[in-house]
Amino acid sequence: MDIAELDRAALILGRGPYEGYPPIEHRLFLSTPGFEVKADTVVIPDGPWHIHAHANRAGVNSAAMDPEVPGEQPEVDPALAERWRAEGLTLDQYGRPLHPDWRDLLGDPRIGMPTGAGFFFRYGSNATVDPVIYRGSEEGGPIEFLLIKRSKGGLWALPGGFRDRADDSATATAIRETAEETGLDVSAGSAEILQHILPVSARNTLHAWTENTVILFRGDQDYQDYLRETTPVAGDDALDVGWFDRPAMARLHVLPGHDDYIDTALERLTHTA
Repeated sequence: MDIAELDRAALILGRGPYEGYPPIEHRLFLSTPGFEVKADTVVIPDGPWHIHAHANRAGVNSAAMDPEVPGEQPEVDPALAERWRAEGLTLDQYGRPLHPDWRDLLGDPRIGMPTGAGFFFRYGSNATVDPVIYRGSEEGGPIEFLLIKRSKGGLWALPGGFRDRADDSATATAIRETAEETGLDVSAGSAEILQHILPVSARNTLHAWTENTVILFRGDQDYQDYLRETTPVAGDDALDVGWFDRPAMARLHVLPGHDDYIDTALERLTHTA
C-alpha cells in the first residue's frame, strides 16, 4: 500500500471501530508480543483483537453460510488452506488466509487489524459490486447518478452489495442489487468494469476483506428514456433513492470512496462521449 492508502485507512479507522470490532488499542500489530513469521506461515497469538461470533452472523443457518467460515474453531479445512496458498495468500498457523496487505496494515501504528471472520460470512476475499447508473438530460443538462440512502449509517451510496452464490457474474450482482434497492431494471444497459480493487473498509479484518468491482452501465436512447421516465423506489436496505448530479452530491453525506467511483465514471464518459 502507498502512503495515501495508509492515510485513508487511518482516517476511516480514526472515526471509531466498526460495530462489534475492537478499538485501536486492542488490535493486532507486527509488534504485538507473540506475533511471529515462520517461513511462509504467520503465527497469530490469542488476544482481544479476535472477533468472536459477530452479530451479523447471529442466527444465520450454518447451512446457508459459505464453507469458508468454519464456525468458531480456528482450524481451516486443509483443502481450503491449500487453495488460498495457491492464490498467493499468506496463511496463519490455522490455515486462515491473511489480507494481501497484512504487512503494511499491521506495521502502521495507526491501523492494526482485528482477527477472525468478523462481519463476513467467509474468510479471504468477499466479492462486492457497486453499479454506477447514470442518466442524461433531454435538455442537455448535467449527468445525474443513481444513489440510495443506506438504512445502516444513513449515508448515501451507489446501489450494490455482496455477490450471491446464485449470481453468475459481477454484472448479474449489479443488476440484481439495483433492482432490489431501487426497483429499476438496468439489464438492458451495457456493463463496463471501471475498477476492481481491495477497498479500505472498517469491516475488514486480517482474515476477511472486501474485493470490489465497480461497473458503469451505459445504454442506448431507449434505455436512457426508461431511466428518465421511471421513478425509482427504495427497497431492501435502502431508506431513500434519488438522482443527483455531481454538484448536488457534494451536499450529501456520501459513503467514503463512492464519490471517487463517480468521478472515475464521469472521466470515462467525458473521454468516450
